[in-house]
Amino acid sequence: MTSAKPTIVLYSLAFLGIFIWAVLTDPTFAGFVAAVREPWGLVVTLDFVFGCLLLSWLIYYIEGSARAALPWAVALFIVGNIVGAIYLLMRLDRIRQRLAATT
Repeated sequence: MTSAKPTIVLYSLAFLGIFIWAVLTDPTFAGFVAAVREPWGLVVTLDFVFGCLLLSWLIYYIEGSARAALPWAVALFIVGNIVGAIYLLMRLDRIRQRLAATT
């Protein structure tokens, strides 16, 4: 797991670049609305929602409290999985401890 932090940072920077490009290219979200109207666009959107739900549950499990997990979950659904990457970076040591305690 020594490469986890650099990998997450690289992913986050790449995603942030693509996110900024998309917002500058289509600030009205017209492309997103058009994509969601298509069957596969809807599938991708629902996959995102499922991923956010799954990551929200994982955050709740790691934090041990709904009160601590709720702000992260809300941010996940508003901003996206980049929030999950930030959470992982911030809590990687706690996750390692939690995993070690279960083995």
